Amino acid sequence: MRFHRWTILISIFFLSWPAFLSSATPEETAKSYFEEGVDLNNQRRFDEAIDKLTKAVRLSPENARYHQALFTTYLATRQGLKAIEVYKGLTREFPDSPAMHYWLGRLYLQSQSFDDAAQEFLQATRLAPKDEHAWISLGHVYYRQGKDEEAMKAYQEANQLSPKVAVVHAGIGNLYLKKKDYPKAEKEFEEALRIDPSLTEVRYNISIVYVKKGEISKAMKQWQAILEDDPNESDAREQLARAYFQRKQYADAVKEYSTLSLVRQESPAVFMALGESQIMLAETLEDTDNKKKLKDSAVQSFQRVLELDPKNEQARRYLDRLKPKDQPAPSPK
Repeated sequence: MRFHRWTILISIFFLSWPAFLSSATPEETAKSYFEEGVDLNNQRRFDEAIDKLTKAVRLSPENARYHQALFTTYLATRQGLKAIEVYKGLTREFPDSPAMHYWLGRLYLQSQSFDDAAQEFLQATRLAPKDEHAWISLGHVYYRQGKDEEAMKAYQEANQLSPKVAVVHAGIGNLYLKKKDYPKAEKEFEEALRIDPSLTEVRYNISIVYVKKGEISKAMKQWQAILEDDPNESDAREQLARAYFQRKQYADAVKEYSTLSLVRQESPAVFMALGESQIMLAETLEDTDNKKKLKDSAVQSFQRVLELDPKNEQARRYLDRLKPKDQPAPSPK
């Protein structure tokens, strides 16, 4: 009889053992789902990863890391519209979660649905007014909608909460630039670059301020810095090439326009500027052979202009001047 009682007790213990083992907290379970989701992502098993990451988000609604992983997976698999529907369901399930509204706003922003994005970010700020992230995103949306006053208020609110965020100063600077308040724009852009020197767009925008102020040398330094980071940044290269030409640094202008012509192969304006730079540089040379080579290159540039824009009379006049005496001018197309 005593043996039978101990058998029953031992049986009860082992039957209840899994319950002891599964007594993890929701946060611990969420972390486990998250780690499984990341591992499945690495295996490119994306649908399974989304399932695990969604479970992690449900168990830990305010964990930005889990949302970021789910958001990124949806976008990487081009399922943005499906993600919106999933997050709309999550916001109904967790109506008081600022993170749910914030990430739904991010998805709307990604899909260019600015009104919907603004509504979700605004709700996130109401639920978590001390979280700068929703204010920053709200500022971005308002700026893209052309609601400059609302954008400025959102950015300033974010700046009050966290004054060391580069994109906030960049956003404020952009608004001042639109208002042509160049001193204030310059101050904000400088602060943004002090916090994060890698912001190429801010470098370009502050170069515009310098140009407006007549500080071309400072603008050129910014264009050069941009091109060091990204040699394919054609807007900065075009600005730099134009500045070299205006300063009569024709060799530098030819170099920059030649590089630009490889990127903008269908731009008659670039080939026109290249040809003019080649002519001006040729005029400064004493070596007859080098002068002829440059003029021949200029002819090729102007011919390319006419291929792209047959009605360009300026290019035709250049070719008329450069053609050998025994060679007829190019006929109109």
